[in-house]
Amino acid sequence: MATTKLRKTFRSRMDNSDSDDTPEALDEEEQEKLIAKMRAENQERNDEYLRLFLALPLVTPMTFLPAIATSSLYQVKFLSFICISSLLATGYILVFVSFNQPNNRNGKPRDLDRFEPAKGPVARCLPYLDGALSFLLALNAVGWRGRRGVHPGFWILCLQPAFVFSIIVAAKKIMLEVDIDELEALKYGYKGA
Repeated sequence: MATTKLRKTFRSRMDNSDSDDTPEALDEEEQEKLIAKMRAENQERNDEYLRLFLALPLVTPMTFLPAIATSSLYQVKFLSFICISSLLATGYILVFVSFNQPNNRNGKPRDLDRFEPAKGPVARCLPYLDGALSFLLALNAVGWRGRRGVHPGFWILCLQPAFVFSIIVAAKKIMLEVDIDELEALKYGYKGA
């Protein structure tokens, strides 16, 4: 019995079955729809991350409540209030302070500043002040390690503001790296039928 082999067309690894569904070139309207869809998805994802990361500076201050309630040292209570204020400032930075990149990847100035209100002194200085306070609290934590009359884990609590601040700043920088506005410059002038 003779069998025949049918030849299949060659497809590279980059080709997948989805490539047949999308056209090679998108006209201006399709490009606008795609960019708007990507912008909406990016905003939705940023809002999810914002809610997720906002829980961190809002929940961790509760770990200081037992130290405030049970400690007889005023230094511990004062330091706990400073740590709580640093954590709340970090939450404020996450929600209300934006980190703008002055230039895009092409070296051209970004056009986003016209859509944002002018930055006041709080928005300009708070990230630096909170970072310095978190750093000083982390340095102070070393002095509380092994100290008598204080809970043995209190020094770890003093490290929380620096830890949370570094996570929040890294998260904001990562959310900022996705720049859908750069796609506007990559559009090409293809007119549809």
